[in-house]
This record gives sequence, C-alpha cells and structure tokens, in this order.
Amino acid sequence: MLAEFEQAEGNFGVEKMSDVKKACRYLIRNQFVYSGDRGTAAVYNTLTDARFRHLFADFFACIGYRIQSNAEEQWIGVLFDDEDAASAPKLRLDETIAVLVLASHWQEDADVGNLQDRAVSLTTLNVLHERYRDMVEGSGKPSLTVGRFLDLLKEVASRNLIWIGDYDQDAQDREVEIRPMIKAISGSDALSRLETYVSSEERSARIRANPGAGQSLLMTADKEERPA
Repeated sequence: MLAEFEQAEGNFGVEKMSDVKKACRYLIRNQFVYSGDRGTAAVYNTLTDARFRHLFADFFACIGYRIQSNAEEQWIGVLFDDEDAASAPKLRLDETIAVLVLASHWQEDADVGNLQDRAVSLTTLNVLHERYRDMVEGSGKPSLTVGRFLDLLKEVASRNLIWIGDYDQDAQDREVEIRPMIKAISGSDALSRLETYVSSEERSARIRANPGAGQSLLMTADKEERPA
C-alpha cells in the first residue's frame, strides 16, 4: 500500500497527495462527507476524483472498510466490511434507537415524496423527540429528556449523518436535516426493526410486572416448539 502512495505521489505530485491523505484522515475521523457542508468541497472532490478511486478503495480495504457513495445525493463514506463487522464498535442501545428513529423518519418522508434537494429530510428536534417517546413509552423504561436526546443527535451529527440547526428562541426548537446516508448504517428496514424492539421491550415490561404470567407464556412457547 505504501508503494502505491509513493507511485501516486510521483505521478501527481506531493501537493495532490497531501490532499489525498487529508481526505483519508477525514473519512477515518468522520465516516461520511457530504458536499453540502461548509469546508468539505476539497475533500469531497478529492474522494470522487477518478484518478484516485482505486487508491482510496485499496487503502480502506486494507483497514477493513469499504467505500460507499451516491453521486446524485453527493455523499461518500466508509463502512465496515461484512467480514470485519463483528469487530466494529457497537452503538449503545440509546444510540441505536436514536439512529433508527432518524432513519425511519427519513424513510417515511422518502415514501411520500417529501424529501428536499439531495434526498434530505427536514424536520425538527421536538418532532423527533416526540417520535422517540411514542416508540418507547410502552417499554417500561424512562424516556430520555429532550436535552439528552439532543446529545445523542450531536453524536450522530459528528459523523455528518445529520445537521442540527441553532436554537430558535421563538419556536423553542431546532431544525434537523436528516441526510440520505442514514440508510447506509441503519439498513432498509429501520422502521420494522424499531417496531420489533419496542414490541420486545413491551413484552419484557409485562413479564417484569407479572413474572408468573411471563413464565407461563414462556413454557407455552417451549411446548409449541417441541410438539408431543
């Protein structure tokens, strides 16, 4: 891999290869780059330069990533290879729920043709938090405050998957731009996965509230799996 970088430097010059290295570091640090963000045009243009396409693909493959992009939506990012997925950092449960809430909201806007330019879904923090509360209210677990939920969204924003606007004093809310890259990490079935999680948590809450009924239910399921 080092030889490939040295060869590219000989072909395109030290300055251009400095741009290539900066682009690699940006993706390692942020995971995704979106051309609409301020200050990212040079990084995006370098990553999409046909002269370096194979160099980027080979470099990230060496460290267990694959590149994914969409020219029409103007984003590019890196994801763990399937073979290395088991060693990938795991999201906490509340982080996973936040991502699935974002992805399901994006998907619903996509289904009804309500996306903005470059397949962006525009919503607000309060709308997303209300959606989150509706999803977990039956699970028996306390829902996150809007402030803690905002903290989770900021973590998602650090990977350029969403953009969070400034606080609007009049509306007491913030705009949130959900970008199409969210589907790359959530999968195409985000809504069904979220509903499955909520159903599972509701069932767990019922069992905790009435352990005897839960035991009876589990024994019935066990018998159904092993017919006499």
